[in-house]
Amino acid sequence: MDKMNSELIIKSENGLVQAARVDDGTVVDIAVEPVSGDNNASGQILLGHVERVVPHLQAAFVDIGEDKAGFLGAREARVLAEEPSRETEIDECVAAGDTVLVQVIRPASGDKGAGITANVTLPGRHLVLAPCSNRIAVSRSIEDETERSRLTELAEKARTRLDIEGLDGPAGWVLRTAAEGVNEETLVQDMETVAKHWDEVLDLADNNEAPFVLYRDLGGLEKILRDHVTVDTGAVIIGDADLAAQAQSYMATHMAGKEKLLQSADGEDVFERHDIHGVIQQACEARVDLPSGAWLVIETTQAMTTIDVNSGSQNAAAEEVNRQAASEIARQIRLRAIGGLIAVDFIDMAPDVDPGPIMDALHAGFDGDKAPVRIGELSDFGVVEMTRKRDRLPLTKALRGAHGG
Repeated sequence: MDKMNSELIIKSENGLVQAARVDDGTVVDIAVEPVSGDNNASGQILLGHVERVVPHLQAAFVDIGEDKAGFLGAREARVLAEEPSRETEIDECVAAGDTVLVQVIRPASGDKGAGITANVTLPGRHLVLAPCSNRIAVSRSIEDETERSRLTELAEKARTRLDIEGLDGPAGWVLRTAAEGVNEETLVQDMETVAKHWDEVLDLADNNEAPFVLYRDLGGLEKILRDHVTVDTGAVIIGDADLAAQAQSYMATHMAGKEKLLQSADGEDVFERHDIHGVIQQACEARVDLPSGAWLVIETTQAMTTIDVNSGSQNAAAEEVNRQAASEIARQIRLRAIGGLIAVDFIDMAPDVDPGPIMDALHAGFDGDKAPVRIGELSDFGVVEMTRKRDRLPLTKALRGAHGG
């Protein structure tokens, strides 16, 4: 099989850094980050003060220094319980007046405070420190079992020497996709850097009163480079000389060898390539037209996202329209950064039609997606339910450049 041609195309506009991943000429992902990490609540680690615990909501409200209290659900608080299980309730985890170490997983939005977790993690270029776990885990995107074993052994060896205490024994680590193929020296250096940052977080926590910000993530450009340049990336194209120089400096220091991928296109609007502007505009609209003449209608509420496949008056076979729709649905979910519960209503098909190709196309559309996805079966009513982890703000909110407002 021919190697995929994958490009990361980056521009900066209106205080935002925007990046498009383009695989073989198709835009498959859009990332948007504030230029300054100070303006991005996601990933912040904070010292919080529990204001109240609400058992009937199975949640606690935590003062994290914002206008609205952070929302700490029982599932995200269970690491604080003495013997946690899936049934552990919120009042077994925290009590009003407690000081807790938490991390923002969903910025404040509208009248909702930020979503927070006590299962704090600290990212590096190749791995993530997980102090609330004691496992060594490897990204599911690294499929080669020999490589997975090699990375696990290296991380186990290094963490014995680093000796970072977690909640229950040595702290855990998650090997990111970017760790694939890296040598032992590079991996250990990254672990040591992350461990140093973690010590700094703990020192700040010991010497300050809640609420207090202990850690902010990188600036927008650096975060995009860290999280989106992978082993498959063949080029990083930036349309501004100053931004390219900033990228060159960061990559040379933290992503040795990857700086050779950098291409500066000073003065060019690089988002005119592959009609990235058009892709973003379409990803902000409810209707998405399909080549067959059918179309999708995508609507998101607070509870869930619904996607309706409409055939219109075209005469293509229902199963072919549904297969075509399945691929585009997966692409649109990724482009729009849709998370939570999603329900897809496909066109009705004859009872003897095999749904396999449709479901295969839907699953294949999420290949390479970093956000975990669970997809149910096609029901007798032509509906598929799925869930996708919310790993960042939806595209429309991120483009507004606010904290989800």
